[in-house]
Amino acid sequence: MTTPPFASIYGEHQDIKHAIHMAKQFAKNEQPVLLTGQIGTGKTRFAQEMANLSNPQASMRHIYCPILDEVTLKEAFTQVTNQVLYLDEVSLLSIPMQHHVIHFLETSPETKIIASSSLSLEALRVSSTFLPELFYRLNVLHVPLPSLADRKTDIPVLTLAFFQELGMKPDIDSSVWEFLQQYPFEGNVQELKNMVHYAASVLEGQTVFLHHLPPFVLLPQHTASKGKKEEHQLTLMEKQEFVFLLEAIKSLNEKGETASRRILSELSKQGDIPLTPQQVRSRLDDLEKKAYVTKGKGRAGTKITLEGLSFLKSLDGYIPVQ
Repeated sequence: MTTPPFASIYGEHQDIKHAIHMAKQFAKNEQPVLLTGQIGTGKTRFAQEMANLSNPQASMRHIYCPILDEVTLKEAFTQVTNQVLYLDEVSLLSIPMQHHVIHFLETSPETKIIASSSLSLEALRVSSTFLPELFYRLNVLHVPLPSLADRKTDIPVLTLAFFQELGMKPDIDSSVWEFLQQYPFEGNVQELKNMVHYAASVLEGQTVFLHHLPPFVLLPQHTASKGKKEEHQLTLMEKQEFVFLLEAIKSLNEKGETASRRILSELSKQGDIPLTPQQVRSRLDDLEKKAYVTKGKGRAGTKITLEGLSFLKSLDGYIPVQ
């Protein structure tokens, strides 16, 4: 079964749909195509899909411009049979190499060129290190790619698609969706994909919770500082009880089991911190006020929050519940 064009580009937002539409139109045009977009927006994926659509029998030669030398460039432009040239991060070419590219563009007009840059079109145009001659030769057919911050409604589509690429279809806890919608994603789609790969590697059950995401994204500096500040206000007994409850809730959440007061009380009696259901309720009220847990009714039970995970990790010497 033939894979449809641009099947590797996921999203329903109008900006990404427009980019795909323009890329499809430009793919079979002989003129150079310039892709611009922040790091991680999928420029290389777009280039590969355009190359496939431009000439299904051709291969795409990926040239990473920051380390491009004259020998490699000459070889690329003189051996262009059945080949599409992709100039990745073209704005980082040295001035001498830019002159060489201009020369080859003039002498090899039949070569299909796709170039990309993490700089915007306007930044490229006014750059003192990017030759105007090269800018105007490459900026014939322009496709700007949107940042993930500009199409956050696509986060669920992308997340599930990346899990599916790994052959997985896990459930995603609502706390994860809430976190992803608030996360800045400076690394764009690539950063989201990295999160999915991390979660897939550490996932043991069927549901992805906050603690399955990479630790560095869960511990922004201000959150970690908040946790340290709270630590000094706790007595040793409070610290031990909070650690036990947060670890127990985290463990139950991961297993997909209900973290009810009764169950937490029964678990506490198996160790050194026995708590009655009434005591558990009081401690959970305190944790909820600090936004470390959210309490649901019935089978929803109690769930640990991002702040709770950050607080738990900020405490020194805690012993995970087995």
